[in-house]
Amino acid sequence: MSVTVGGVYDAARRRLAQRSGRYRGCKVYIPAEELEKAGFGGDEPPPYYRTWGTSRGVVIVRLYRNP
Repeated sequence: MSVTVGGVYDAARRRLAQRSGRYRGCKVYIPAEELEKAGFGGDEPPPYYRTWGTSRGVVIVRLYRNP
């Protein structure tokens, strides 16, 4: 299953979460264009993050700059 359409990220398309091995949880893919909109450049190290989940199935991911 591809998450791109013609080589361009499609933000409106549903994607299946990926799980790997014995880890519990799933990976979240944030495209470079969205990171740039949030002020995180492509040449910087990956940002720190925190997550919050709700009982209604919403997960919030907050990105932080490296100290």
